[in-house]
Amino acid sequence: MKTEISLFVEVPICAFRPYESREYQDTYPAPPPSSVYGMLLSLCGVGRDQKDRHRGVIMALAIESEPVRSKVFRKLRRGKELGDLRPDYQDILLGLSLWVWLADGNDQGSPKLPALVAEAIEHPATVKRFGGLSLGESSYLVNSVRISQPSAEQRLLFLKPDETGGFYSLPVWIDHAKNQSIRRRFDLKELSVAEGLAACCFFVE
Repeated sequence: MKTEISLFVEVPICAFRPYESREYQDTYPAPPPSSVYGMLLSLCGVGRDQKDRHRGVIMALAIESEPVRSKVFRKLRRGKELGDLRPDYQDILLGLSLWVWLADGNDQGSPKLPALVAEAIEHPATVKRFGGLSLGESSYLVNSVRISQPSAEQRLLFLKPDETGGFYSLPVWIDHAKNQSIRRRFDLKELSVAEGLAACCFFVE
């Protein structure tokens, strides 16, 4: 994968609820691609109604290690109505360190997402958006995003696409209007950065 931009993202508290979770809300150990894509659009000030603009961008994701897990007791939504809440336990991740690589791929936007992200980081005053930058729920605020590149030999836990036997079924694309998602199967594999970028890239679509 010839990447156009490499990012290092730090999130102090976050959680990514599996689709199969019921009363007890556990969490994936790494963010789904759809959550990372949404964070990048928010970083650039691209609204949800314009998310199709960069569909087809190529992404690779890795975490430095599995974050520490903790447990909180909070009110959770249990139905379609906003007032349908009840307290329950939820797993959360502490200290997520995430690497994100982007390449143009089939991105039809102008400018394309990698260039748009670079512009947003280098000139944040030009971005118009509402609220803080979050990864997943709005309360999971991102601490920092910076352009960086690990060494080719550094070993990370990559989200590796594996449609035949991947342990995690993760949303790659979400259609909010139809309440539908495109899911793919992934494994977490420890690889060097060079190995990961050769084997773990995928299209966001």
